[in-house]
Amino acid sequence: MKILITTPIFPPEIGGPATYTVQVSKRLKERGHQVRVIAFTDLKPQVEEFEVIPIRLSYKVLGTVVRQVRLFPTILGAAKGMELIYAQGPVVVGLTSLIAGKLMRKPVVVKFVGDIAWENAFNLGRTSRFLEEFLSQPQGGLYTALIMRIQRFVFHNADKIITPSHFLKDLLIKYYEVPPPKIDVVYNAVKLDESEATVERRGWPVVITVGRLVPSKGIAELIELVPALAEKYPDFRLVVVGDGPEKEKLKMLGKKMGVEPHVIFTGNVSHEETLASLKSSDVFVLNSRYEGLPHSVIEAMACQCPVIATNIKGTREVVDDGRTGIAVEPGNKRQLEEKIIYLLENESARSKMVKQAYQNVKSKFIWESTISKLEETLSGTLG
Repeated sequence: MKILITTPIFPPEIGGPATYTVQVSKRLKERGHQVRVIAFTDLKPQVEEFEVIPIRLSYKVLGTVVRQVRLFPTILGAAKGMELIYAQGPVVVGLTSLIAGKLMRKPVVVKFVGDIAWENAFNLGRTSRFLEEFLSQPQGGLYTALIMRIQRFVFHNADKIITPSHFLKDLLIKYYEVPPPKIDVVYNAVKLDESEATVERRGWPVVITVGRLVPSKGIAELIELVPALAEKYPDFRLVVVGDGPEKEKLKMLGKKMGVEPHVIFTGNVSHEETLASLKSSDVFVLNSRYEGLPHSVIEAMACQCPVIATNIKGTREVVDDGRTGIAVEPGNKRQLEEKIIYLLENESARSKMVKQAYQNVKSKFIWESTISKLEETLSGTLG
């Protein structure tokens, strides 16, 4: 196949679509497919295995609009000689990819990893409703309504939609009324040989969380637990990997609570550095209120770091409570603190759990199996 991939971000920028695009492009190329990528990035792409066409931010004012305007002719040019377009999201690159694909009579496949309308509304404080309640009764004004309309239009006109979880497939069917045959579930994957190298633990209790610093990730609640944990374990550290609009607010919270030395903000770091941090930590926590399918949990399991995560749809497809990880009630800080202490003090339980989690990753979330499913989905659009 000859595949054009469009993505909103690309390494060295950090984010799911960035990491996924590189990994999937390399593996498709290894299997004999021709891959070309269009990416929004101001930085020179650091890959040699496949062609990357960057769309840079040329103007500080109206930069996002300018990028979108430039995306359309770039797709028209790059799609020549290609057989299909694979867009990494329904809004930022999806709508433009769809229009270009229809004009050129090329099939368009869209990946859906999360509802941008809800994420924007929730993280900007325009709604306090969680995802499914929000989709039943949307809030957030005209901008949110516009994003939802764009998503619905793209979902119904794309040739195929790929989701990384059955939860997201069910969500599209129920709330966006997408016909079930149009949606294929293809799990995200990890490269196990990147995760298997051992790294010694740090010698003091370390809890780690990884993700974009936004309200829906529940990182403030984690910081609020640090005083009690630091009192019990004087050398305790909470490592927060990632960046985002909440960073300064979270730092101020740590300062206000007097736990600055115990909370480490790494900012954006490379994928390799993230894996190293996971391998050297005692417990990984994902205190999120919403996940389509949490890739950070899969990577923590691959690095054999025990996992605690909120008991929410999407995450349940990875975390089997008591076997591959521990599930806690969202917002229950007391329960979360108890489970952190339980794992820190029970080496046998931790060891048993990470072994079962690793086997779960090996059986369901490795590239050798998921890339074949992806190939099947993409080739099915070519007739």
